[in-house]
Amino acid sequence: MRKRRRYVFFVLFVLIVSGWMLRARLRGPRIKSGSYLVLDIDGVYSEAAPEDIVGRLLRGRERALIGLLTMIREAQVDKRIKGVIAHIGGIDSGWAKVQDIRDAFLEFKKSGKPLIALVEHEASGGSKEYYLAATADRLYLSPASTAPLSGLAAQFVFLGGVWEKLDIQMDVEKIREYKTFGDMIANTQMTAAHREMANSLLDSIDAQLVSGLAQGRGLEPAAVRALIDQCPVSPAEVEAAHLSNGTKYLQDLQDELGADTPLVPMKDYAQVSASSVGLDVGPKVGVVYAVGTIVTGEGGSGIEGETLGAQTVSDALADAADDDDVRAVIFRIDSPGGSALASDLVWRATQAVRKKKPLIVSMSDVAGSGGYYIAAGANKIVAQPGTMTGSIGVVFARPNIRGLLARLGINTETLTRGKFADLDDVTTPLTPDDRQKLIDEMTLIYDVFVSRVAAGRSLTAEQVNAIGRGRVWTGAQAKENGLVDELGGFATAVQTAKQAAGIDAKKEVELVFYPKHASLLGRLAELLNSQAADQMPRQLRSVLRSVTLPFEEGALLTVMPETIVVR
Repeated sequence: MRKRRRYVFFVLFVLIVSGWMLRARLRGPRIKSGSYLVLDIDGVYSEAAPEDIVGRLLRGRERALIGLLTMIREAQVDKRIKGVIAHIGGIDSGWAKVQDIRDAFLEFKKSGKPLIALVEHEASGGSKEYYLAATADRLYLSPASTAPLSGLAAQFVFLGGVWEKLDIQMDVEKIREYKTFGDMIANTQMTAAHREMANSLLDSIDAQLVSGLAQGRGLEPAAVRALIDQCPVSPAEVEAAHLSNGTKYLQDLQDELGADTPLVPMKDYAQVSASSVGLDVGPKVGVVYAVGTIVTGEGGSGIEGETLGAQTVSDALADAADDDDVRAVIFRIDSPGGSALASDLVWRATQAVRKKKPLIVSMSDVAGSGGYYIAAGANKIVAQPGTMTGSIGVVFARPNIRGLLARLGINTETLTRGKFADLDDVTTPLTPDDRQKLIDEMTLIYDVFVSRVAAGRSLTAEQVNAIGRGRVWTGAQAKENGLVDELGGFATAVQTAKQAAGIDAKKEVELVFYPKHASLLGRLAELLNSQAADQMPRQLRSVLRSVTLPFEEGALLTVMPETIVVR
């Protein structure tokens, strides 16, 4: 009874605070003309619909990327906003999301309003943060911060040495040589193919970093690379190399602008509705989010991260397709893949959308393996240069845990009818015939995967196989080999959708987001899961995902490795 009362009290509290926030939002903030918007950019940015009142009340460390992008667009057209201060800390998102924010800043600068960046970064690295800040008219480092630009680092985890210690026999098969998720499960070090691919990806991101810094600061790429090779260096040396305008504290910037210049915190500016400044009005374009490891059934959140439920996403695609007011659909993907069956179910749903209206894929940080599978059937595919995509291949992983159970005093006996009835039994070893049967099944799935891509991209199966074989590409590389149509972020996808739907390029559109927000109880559960995940380092979550996937039922997977961890 006491627990029930506490729950009722909490719900009432949420409703009261939500009502207060709604009233405040309807009234809107009081923003004076000539104000500077201060954007605090750090932490994790997620691919999700803009947060409503309840979402902002309950949210944890993660924030929706679309909310930040919209805020920058609002500041660009809002006549009360004179300029923006980007206060940049450690960003724990991938390169593609950073490039989305960077693109929004470059678009903002077309308004002629000043953009000032202040980088405060404690840890080593800081390349993403500095890459973003380099778009600003003036770039400052905090006097006490460690100098950024110490270069890129990629780290890969191999679990092959774990299984023997646990008395687990891990059987792994892959199609084909670049399908390195299998290597990370079964091996203790890189294969030659894995090393070749990883170096290629690192080279591509490195080139994007150097060219972006050179363009942003008006320098030659060679000068930027020379400083990177010397880092870490003092902030004074960064300034001497013309890669910053010096060191300042945030208060120094406030003092420079003068006491008469109002500063608007982003939490206050978040109350400004897009429609009040002439945005998010006009013809409707649907946005369907597909985030996490692909599984059958419903999606959700857990310690190891988000899951992309095939049923959840398929229903969202159907809802967008059935809405007669929605002229086109943007399918925003941030997924490393997962179940082959679930991927095919989502792909089928995309084809149903295409029969009714244009479908434009917008790739975020990752859209690989199953994440590329579900993208392949779209009318157009848009990816950032730093997106990780491709990985057209299949991997099988099955543990035999009989030894582990025996160590615990547990014995099992399996009775079967049918030669391959125990193929999924994790307490019996694979026979040569079992292994060949699985390889045959994997080959069939790979051939289907290749055929889906070939049909969607207007390529031959031979062409897809040449750029497939499990190989991961950056978005820049994928544009060159035909897996992607256009380089750009969410804003580019919106323009592409408008063109496909016959909407004037200069006309604003209203974005309609799917799936719809979960119930209050559902979001409370998601909050608890996300907070638990926040306590776990990102790389540890990746290892946990790698460990648990082979234990999933029917582990024929279209999943890519944790390809690259760069700073």
